[in-house]
This record gives sequence, structure tokens and C-alpha cells, in this order.
Amino acid sequence: MANDTELDDLSKFESPRETAHTIPVGWSILFWSLVLWGIYYLWTYSPALGGWSQAQDLEGGGASPGANLLATIAFTAIPAAAALGLFLANRKKKA
Repeated sequence: MANDTELDDLSKFESPRETAHTIPVGWSILFWSLVLWGIYYLWTYSPALGGWSQAQDLEGGGASPGANLLATIAFTAIPAAAALGLFLANRKKKA
């Protein structure tokens, strides 16, 4: 029963004071990357902004296969490079 009183003490669950008001760099990078990707996606696949239509894509007037391949590689390689960079940055901090 002594453990119950330890679990009820909310001061032990508070975040450290020095990081209470700062956002980690990794979260900031993720947030802004998602914002930029959302803007690109909205522009590319919105009929009102980019002029995209499903019928045009089916007829072959949409994105070229080279562009699709480039987008696939970019959306795979860029996050992988970012994850590797964050891993290496955190590794240096711990050392």
C-alpha cells in the first residue's frame, strides 16, 4: 500500500523545469515538414488550385511516370535522411 501514496504524488510526474516551455527540434522539423507537404499536396491534387482531375489522370494527361517515381523516392528518402539526422544528433548529445 505504500506504493499507492507514491503514485498519488503528482509532483513526481511533472516535466523538468528547463524543458517545460521548449519544443524539441525533432518535433519542430516534423511539424513544419508536414505543413509543407500539406501545402504541396493541396496545390497538386486540388481541382480548384492545381487543376487536377481524376479523369485527366485516367486519360494520361496527369502526372508523368517519371514525376511519380521522383515523388516516391523523395517521400521515402527525405524522411529517412531526416530520421537518420535526428538519430545522429541525439547520439552526439548523449555522449
